[in-house]
Amino acid sequence: MAEPTDTSLPLPAVSEQAGEPAPVRRLFSTPGVVVQTAMATGHGLWMVLGTSVALGLYSDGRGEVLVPLSIGLVLVSLGLVATCLRLPFAREWHGWNPVKSMMPTPEGMVAMANYLPMLALAGLARGGNDFWATRLAGAALMLCSLATLIYTARVTSRHLSPAVASVANALPLGRTVSALFAGGLWFWFCISLQTEAPIAAVNPWRLVLLAVALALGIVEGMRWRALRRLADDQGLSGSAGALPGAGSMLGWGIAVALMSVVLPCLLVVLHPTGSLLAVAAGLAALSCVIGQCLEQRFYGRAYAQLVHG
Repeated sequence: MAEPTDTSLPLPAVSEQAGEPAPVRRLFSTPGVVVQTAMATGHGLWMVLGTSVALGLYSDGRGEVLVPLSIGLVLVSLGLVATCLRLPFAREWHGWNPVKSMMPTPEGMVAMANYLPMLALAGLARGGNDFWATRLAGAALMLCSLATLIYTARVTSRHLSPAVASVANALPLGRTVSALFAGGLWFWFCISLQTEAPIAAVNPWRLVLLAVALALGIVEGMRWRALRRLADDQGLSGSAGALPGAGSMLGWGIAVALMSVVLPCLLVVLHPTGSLLAVAAGLAALSCVIGQCLEQRFYGRAYAQLVHG
């Protein structure tokens, strides 16, 4: 495989491994996985917040808007900050190094566009969110975040083979659904911290979150089948001691699914009351993000063994 430039992810400095293509090393390195997952989660959080504000479903209050905006800002900006600090695992941010070049790449410009509606929404949120300009800023934030997830995923998948792209969650559908679920859990955490009145045990918001979790489970199943097909193509699915073997893949898949999907859904369904609600929401959000990071690392290790033995 040739060595195209991966323009949608940070370019970590990973030790060379014999025969392993550079895009695969960059995509599955531990720092790259953490930054990639954090940025996607931040965009997912902004999508959920922007949609709620645009539809007039979010509670009024400046603090209610600024808290999820700030959390999303920290997550989305991790890659850019790491690149500006010249950290070895983040040489570029969406194919752009602001230290070396003033002109961002097209995907960098798409990602930078998110900051404009974010700042507009932060300035317009002043007690009431029914003002048309506030709702318009929320819609713009949602659309910009969605465009960033889709466009950067398309750029990444274009530089990888179809089999690797499906396993790496580099396709637009997989990345968007994963970001929506993780961002939705962080949004639930923000609501649980800010709402003094008890949240109803049955409400449309929780039903939508569970529906996204179901869609994520379907997407994850497709990714596991793609990994299994890779093992079958290489003739390794039944080899002794191989990580990609059927039993090992099933065990790792169950463990990752428990952290990234099952435990968060269980906490959403249980919906404890009082101060335990914020604890449950925070635990669900952290479990999902950690599970998604471990998932990417496992795929990278399994793919390396499948292709390079």
